[in-house]
Amino acid sequence: MDGHNDIDLQICQSMAAIMSSRGTPSRSRFAQMLAAEQIKRGQTDREVADKHGWLQQTFSRWKLGSLPRQHMFASIAEFLGTDESAVRELVEEAQESAASAKLPSVTAFGAARVYGRVTDRKDGKYVFDAFNQGRKRIPDGRYAILIDTKIMEPALPVGTKAWLDPAIWPTPGNEVLAHARGGAAWIGRLVGVSGRSAEIERGGSTMTVRDVEAVHVIVLSERLSGAN
Repeated sequence: MDGHNDIDLQICQSMAAIMSSRGTPSRSRFAQMLAAEQIKRGQTDREVADKHGWLQQTFSRWKLGSLPRQHMFASIAEFLGTDESAVRELVEEAQESAASAKLPSVTAFGAARVYGRVTDRKDGKYVFDAFNQGRKRIPDGRYAILIDTKIMEPALPVGTKAWLDPAIWPTPGNEVLAHARGGAAWIGRLVGVSGRSAEIERGGSTMTVRDVEAVHVIVLSERLSGAN
């Protein structure tokens, strides 16, 4: 990258196997139907999610191409005004399409904008200011953050940049950014998600992030040349 002769890029190890085996989620008829129904109702992501007992992030990811698990089919059918079998068919159709997807190239992240800033280096805490005329704090599409904390070293060195993809479903072991209500977010390695809480590990200790609105996976990061 320009101005970083001593830096190269790496796909985060926890994501390389996942993305190459699953493919990157792509927009499907299922995702289009969710978006169309939301527009029809005139509701925000949060309003839709709260009404149906989902995380806001979960609904946002479905629209971007991620797929729900079977126990969610009933509530999705209620939202779409259809039955579970129709939802199952839509999901299976999307799965078949996603199966042939390939790992995105590094250039796909080139235009991603940097969001957020570190406010507590010791705690690995970020703050995301409101944007889009104050209506949003959490990006929907791919974006980048600056690593200005040592809490994730050596995986994510200070002074580098990392890219996140909200469309990727987070799984334990992923390096993530857990977004909480009000614009605060914490970086760490995901241990698990339960309801509106996420447990992450960093620096040899774990913490629980509460009032979680999104858990975004770090899929690409800069690496200092010569670093182990």
